[in-house]
Amino acid sequence: MQKELIVQAAANAFGLDSNLLAYVGGNVNEIYQHPAQNGYPARVLRLSNQQFRSELEAVAELHFMNYLFENGVSVPKIFPSKAGQWVENVTEGHHASVFSQAPGRIPTDEDWNPKLFIQWGRILGQMHLLTQSYLPLKEIKRKPWSEDPWMDLMRLPTEETIARQKAAELLSWLHTLPTDSKNYGLIHSDLHSKNIFVTEDGTVTAFDFDDCLYHWFAYDIAIILYLAILRFNRQAQAQASGARDDQVAWFLDSFLKGYQEMLPIDPWWLQAIPKFLSLRRLSDFHFLHQRYDWNTVEGELKTTWLRMKAEIEADEPLTKVL
Repeated sequence: MQKELIVQAAANAFGLDSNLLAYVGGNVNEIYQHPAQNGYPARVLRLSNQQFRSELEAVAELHFMNYLFENGVSVPKIFPSKAGQWVENVTEGHHASVFSQAPGRIPTDEDWNPKLFIQWGRILGQMHLLTQSYLPLKEIKRKPWSEDPWMDLMRLPTEETIARQKAAELLSWLHTLPTDSKNYGLIHSDLHSKNIFVTEDGTVTAFDFDDCLYHWFAYDIAIILYLAILRFNRQAQAQASGARDDQVAWFLDSFLKGYQEMLPIDPWWLQAIPKFLSLRRLSDFHFLHQRYDWNTVEGELKTTWLRMKAEIEADEPLTKVL
């Protein structure tokens, strides 16, 4: 079926005017914005492919989001369909959901400051505190990390001998970690700077819970730190070698200050974050192998791939701050 008809079916299910929908992008999901209308605020339509995320997984995700919303976390409100469903099966293997538009904007360079970092840490700490008491639906729940296909690092090609060895060591280490509710639970797992909006007064709203899964809280912190490090890497290319670590410390100090206002961290977990950073780098390396053909990629992507491979094989730490 043509994409226009799929979008129309989704709009009809939620009482949206398809003529007002504006496509804004997406990777696995397709995202459309709808302006405020008839007493409703601006909303976002998410169109998902069953091939990547089932309806039941989406229901479990939105159940968690709604729990956070009802407990005061700044996340989008979920709007039900005309039939009263959070997730509607539309057509051609697609399902749809509708959320309120998060206030503010993706953080700009001007927003990238300790005020943002504190609020960012605070909202993640708030989520980790609440997830300790979260009760999922009985028949429907999100997957643990061990069932996530992107965490199946032993799918790396056999010729990646060293990367596979590093992956095996990290996976073995994960299986030794405690899974009590104070350290482990349902996490966002992708709360980078493009999955938050910030307002002029500094309020941070978290969205895009599509990757949420059961994992350690420290991994959620490591994901954010990992992507912040990549940002600082780009900025520090023309600077002194120590510039990146100075920036990482600048970010992490404020981020953890905000986080620990909501949930104190045992120092042991802070010391474990470098291993979680290595895990995230390996999962990115695995993603490249699953999505692209090593023999045909070129340009910037090939350069990134080669650099990541060299860092993994040299066991190079992403930062010396921790």
